[in-house]
Amino acid sequence: MAGTTRHAAARATAGGLVAGAIAGAGAGAIDALWSGAALAQFVPAWADRARAVALAAALYAVAAAVVGAALGAAGWALWRKSYVGTLWRRAAEAHRARRQRDPRAALAPLATAIALVPSAAASLGGTYVATARALALRQHRGLIVAVAMAAAVAALVVAVLVALAVAGAVEAALRRLARAERVARALSAPAAPAIAAIALTATAAAVAAYAAWDTVKLLHLRPVVAVAGTALLGWPAGRAAARIVARLPVRWLAASPVAVAVLGVVAAAAGDADGPRKAVDRYTGLGGPCIRALRRLGDWDRDGYSRILGGGDCDDGDPHVHPGATEIPDDSVDQNCVGGDASIRRSPDDLAFAPRPAGLPDRPNIVLITIDTLRADHVGAYGYPRPTTPALDALAADGALFRNAWAHAPSTRYSVPAILTGRYPLAVDYDYSVWWPALSPRATTIAERLAALGFHTGAILNYRYFDRKRRMDQGFAEYDNENARLHSGRDPAKTTGSSSREQTDKAIAFINRNRFRQFFLWVHYYDPHYTYERHPGTPSFGNRPIDLYDHEIRYTDTHIGRLLDELKATGLYDKTIVVVTGDHGEGFGEHGVDKHGYHLYAAQTRVPLIVRVPGLAPRTIRMPAGHIDIAPTLVNLAGGQPSVDLQGRSLVDVLSGAADPDADRWVFQQLSFENHNEQRAAANQRCHVIYYVSPQNAWELYRIDEDPGETRDAIASPGPCRDARATLEAWYDWSEIPPAAADALLPGPPNIADPLDVRVGDFARLLAVDLPADPVRPGATIDVTYTWQVTAVPDAKWKVFAHFERPGGGRFLGDHAPVRPFAWWRPGQYIRYTIAVTVPDHAPRGDYVLWVGVFRGGERAELGAANPRIRIRDRRAAVGVLHVQ
Repeated sequence: MAGTTRHAAARATAGGLVAGAIAGAGAGAIDALWSGAALAQFVPAWADRARAVALAAALYAVAAAVVGAALGAAGWALWRKSYVGTLWRRAAEAHRARRQRDPRAALAPLATAIALVPSAAASLGGTYVATARALALRQHRGLIVAVAMAAAVAALVVAVLVALAVAGAVEAALRRLARAERVARALSAPAAPAIAAIALTATAAAVAAYAAWDTVKLLHLRPVVAVAGTALLGWPAGRAAARIVARLPVRWLAASPVAVAVLGVVAAAAGDADGPRKAVDRYTGLGGPCIRALRRLGDWDRDGYSRILGGGDCDDGDPHVHPGATEIPDDSVDQNCVGGDASIRRSPDDLAFAPRPAGLPDRPNIVLITIDTLRADHVGAYGYPRPTTPALDALAADGALFRNAWAHAPSTRYSVPAILTGRYPLAVDYDYSVWWPALSPRATTIAERLAALGFHTGAILNYRYFDRKRRMDQGFAEYDNENARLHSGRDPAKTTGSSSREQTDKAIAFINRNRFRQFFLWVHYYDPHYTYERHPGTPSFGNRPIDLYDHEIRYTDTHIGRLLDELKATGLYDKTIVVVTGDHGEGFGEHGVDKHGYHLYAAQTRVPLIVRVPGLAPRTIRMPAGHIDIAPTLVNLAGGQPSVDLQGRSLVDVLSGAADPDADRWVFQQLSFENHNEQRAAANQRCHVIYYVSPQNAWELYRIDEDPGETRDAIASPGPCRDARATLEAWYDWSEIPPAAADALLPGPPNIADPLDVRVGDFARLLAVDLPADPVRPGATIDVTYTWQVTAVPDAKWKVFAHFERPGGGRFLGDHAPVRPFAWWRPGQYIRYTIAVTVPDHAPRGDYVLWVGVFRGGERAELGAANPRIRIRDRRAAVGVLHVQ
């Protein structure tokens, strides 16, 4: 008997495995073929496309076989070894007997299913709306999760009670419908409740999707479709698998796990080729997750990266070496598997400041115009056939047009700080206590630099991202974000409203107020951002999203034209420098990507850059330029001096014709998001290379001189772009080294009269924390200096927490990662660095105790102190007092 039971369990498991493999292989092949021409980005040859289809089939087969085997085993256990199966069989037998006597008396299961689905939808939907409103302003994660769970359980209970209450009425209606014997038998069939539930759920989902189509169409639903397709194929695959397994000898069933392993090996071998693997990862619903799952199985050192399937791990025996590791410079080890061992030694940036052009008027004004979501190839001056930008085209004809201009990031969140500070997005000093990050007071803006040169500065903005709490108002004498009220929507990816007319009205008023003094004005136009809306009186280009986008550009251009006309009417045009750029681009299905924010492709990052300088001849400049070049260019034109914290280069020499306008150079890009989406890229006149650091490790290369749409990945045959990858690797290593890291390492033991001597875990001693001795005011930014002695190699994941707490109430934070990363610390070293902490404007006055410790996730390092004056509580030490008055 036991042997028979084991054989039945083995056949159920093997049947699920075979059914999953058949369904998965079919679904994977269909999914890959469904992508059609999109695969050509990575696999232009038909043979490689066939390999991509085979890889998708193998990956899906492995995943579905594992799931099928688990379901087969679980299903058998539930059916034969649990009360669930017993109750189900008894209910099925009772239903069958009732149906044989009178089909109209066996309609209760169908009635219950029909009543349950809408009641569950209504209950869950209403609960979602009520709970979302109640928790919208809550910050306590545990409370949010607990309330959501309780609300979901309550909603299901209510749904069941309502369904049971109305099921009787539904059953009565079904009986009237089932007067005919044939109809009664169909409605009382065992599968009828499941069919009804599926049909009602699908209908409800379709209605909900239609009602929220503007949001739904932005979602990546391909994985959901892939799972649904595999499940649909599972029914015929299951019938076929049952016949196959029934014919197999019992002893063969034990080998079914080996079959899965073989499928996995086949998938790994098929995915060894770069092109097919990237094609399946990008253009199938489940290919990417399957590849990453197999990589984890081949990750021998468990560091999250693997050698197989393009995982990029250059040493799978050392968990400290992988593409996501922190590079430790000058130690002869390439920790991040990119560019070899990095060096902390930096050569100073050449800012290329040039003499002010002879024809430039004395004390020129400056107008900086940034246009949200404006990609270069939708501007007439860049060759776009539609008349979207007549005003900008006229400005370009009167100034300098940069043919190869790039944003360093694909979102306003990081592009605007780069424009304002002249630093790469991830090198800007941010205050992360504000969401999105605010500029740190240590960051220096264009406005601050120009104000120091005598300019009256003003900014006219129009979105909540520019609220003063994000401190992009630094250096602006006039800062107006009032028009943010004209754009509504909680999701920054989708807002409604229009403000171009109002922005120009405010800009004209600023110019008229300040026409008799030297001014710097920054105006941001937001309207081309999604959603795209119609404007009466503006030419229409059609009804598609791309047509409406062009319509928004034309509307914005019209009002920029009004601003330029005002400069001419007031006689200021010939003494005003005008710079126009887009903060980033927009996708319309290229590479399967819509909108912006998560990719570095040209559609999302190639932007217009027009610079009109009075007294300089119009010209076209092919030398690549980036947003970080704007600040040094304007400072140079204004008569300022180079600054070591600027990372771009002045473009004055090419604007004036003193340097070759067709010289080539590299412009670098960065993308970093909380979902571990890390990308880096570099572009010159010919090439655009993209490095995907995480979650997948991959490289792409495009010959943008021949293929501006970036339709064919040339990483396998780079031609004249053969140095692109090495160039980006070297810059990536350089960009990851904190600028102050070298100075933080002391040459020997520091002279500290009365050290704190707080033992931190087993790896360090905190020797001193220096705070301002004099009282500070709320809103002030203070320097806090930490001095450490390293006693052992620490975990790179540690961070320092710093809690300023007032005994009577009041608290703010100075949490940070040391400027010399923990991963670099070695026994015997002494580390000293300074961080800036901003006292909140609303901080109550009084004495704040600074409590310091080290944390890693939810864990705090154990602390100890030999010094009797040091208090330690909850694994944190009181190390000083800050006076706020």
